[in-house]
Amino acid sequence: MGLLFMGGGLDVDDIRFQKNIRKLKKERWFKELSDNAIYYDRIFHDEVVREYLLQDNIVGKIKNDEQERYKLISLIKSSS
Repeated sequence: MGLLFMGGGLDVDDIRFQKNIRKLKKERWFKELSDNAIYYDRIFHDEVVREYLLQDNIVGKIKNDEQERYKLISLIKSSS
């Protein structure tokens, strides 16, 4: 695991982001969004979406709170 941090590899935020994405892809609604090329690009390249997904405990909030889920969907769909 230490090798990931050497030579310009992934940083802690990248690892957290990827981990949160993997967890969210288990949710059907998120998988459908991320399978869409336009939304995929926004999920992985929009700074606002990325910052939102880097919050502490955000995956649990999104899974358990409908308002959080709609907030994420709105961020993805409205980002440019």
